[in-house]
Amino acid sequence: MKNLLIILTIIFVNNFMTAQISWEAPLQAQLTAAKQAKTPEELQVITSTIERIALSNPTEWLLAYHAAYYNSQVFWRSGEKGCDACLKQMDKFLETAEKLDNNSEVLTLRANYYQAKLQGSPMMAPYYGPKAGKILEVALNVDPKNPRALLLMGQNLFYTPAMFGGGADKAKPFLEKATKLFAEIDQTASTIQPTWGKYMSDQMNKQIASAE
Repeated sequence: MKNLLIILTIIFVNNFMTAQISWEAPLQAQLTAAKQAKTPEELQVITSTIERIALSNPTEWLLAYHAAYYNSQVFWRSGEKGCDACLKQMDKFLETAEKLDNNSEVLTLRANYYQAKLQGSPMMAPYYGPKAGKILEVALNVDPKNPRALLLMGQNLFYTPAMFGGGADKAKPFLEKATKLFAEIDQTASTIQPTWGKYMSDQMNKQIASAE
């Protein structure tokens, strides 16, 4: 009986490790390809592949997260052409990630979703702006050193009128902390963990400097 339990344990561990490898390598390949995508159309092909990997591994929050994130990237890069379907897909995969592990990164991406909703409906700022702010507060309570949560909080405050508690001076401390944390990250290292935000952080700091 003891030998049988050992054999079953080994089989379980091997199957678990194989399952991890089966999605980690393809995901890493798509993340690498995404860095080289030059058009929204190229990025859409990569996003669709990540979606398929996520759907084939429905218990992995990180896959659902990346499927949501890259849909947001196709949306932002589509410009005036827009991509409403991308936001619907982003919401769909975010809901999956939230059910699996609603951690600081997932919370931050949900805030990014609310910010994206403002792109086509600026009149909804009084609704989506505070929603993004509240969820970012939760994300920072979970992980105060999440540079992406700090970045989006700074961005949210920067675009919130001073009369409603926003402005460049309120945004600056969050952006400064985000910048410091991004500087500590090796941007050349290959990883399947969330790494986005440094370029956006640099751009926001330029806007803060010009506003002073």
